Amino acid sequence: MAAAEQLYDKLQRPYDYIRKSTIAAIERENVREAVASFIAKARILELACGSGFYTYKLLEWGASSVLGVDISSVMIDEARHLEGGLFDIVFGAWLLNYAPDRTELIKMFRTIAMNLKGGGRFVGVTIVPSSNPLESLIAEAKIRPMPMGSGYIIHQYIKDVEDGIYINVHGDTPIGDLDFKCYHLKQEIHEEAAREAGLKGKFEWGVTKVPDGYLKEGVLGGASLAELETYRTLPHFGVLVIVK
Repeated sequence: MAAAEQLYDKLQRPYDYIRKSTIAAIERENVREAVASFIAKARILELACGSGFYTYKLLEWGASSVLGVDISSVMIDEARHLEGGLFDIVFGAWLLNYAPDRTELIKMFRTIAMNLKGGGRFVGVTIVPSSNPLESLIAEAKIRPMPMGSGYIIHQYIKDVEDGIYINVHGDTPIGDLDFKCYHLKQEIHEEAAREAGLKGKFEWGVTKVPDGYLKEGVLGGASLAELETYRTLPHFGVLVIVK
């Protein structure tokens, strides 16, 4: 087996499995609701598009085009225009959590701002917003312990950093484990960084909403009713919308 195929088996297959969990489907429903009023005929730049979990959905929901860019092109030292000109929407699912501090988050937001039209929107899926990330992490691990966790995922504390915490994201699935490291920065740091980067418009940060149709046993993705009820009291993710 080639090295690339081995890497896929080790990382991509469990990741794809996790993205079929109930909470991933609920996340997708939340994103669809967030973009519904402004996605029609929009030109979208999708940052950190990965294996395309959202790419085709954005088109299905009404976008005229989606340009996907890998995370390696997003985590750059200086803000710059990416290929394709200015966009109506810049979308990034689980992107901002790779910024280790306020300075790097500002750089990320500057890249976003430079690629948005005036009045355009950044839409991001994030770790649940919190002014106390460690407290949030502890609460989630307590209410949704492994093996199921939050759709097979649990956030594990590594250390404090200046603007939040450094964490390991562990996925435990029937077809293999997944581990990668990222950051959970304080909620207020995000707004400060966005404003400094030039995103001056309306700033809205919603959290997990479980559609009524999901609150039943045997729902798509395998979550129990008990797990689903926990998302109503302790959210797992945020959906951030900022107008330029």
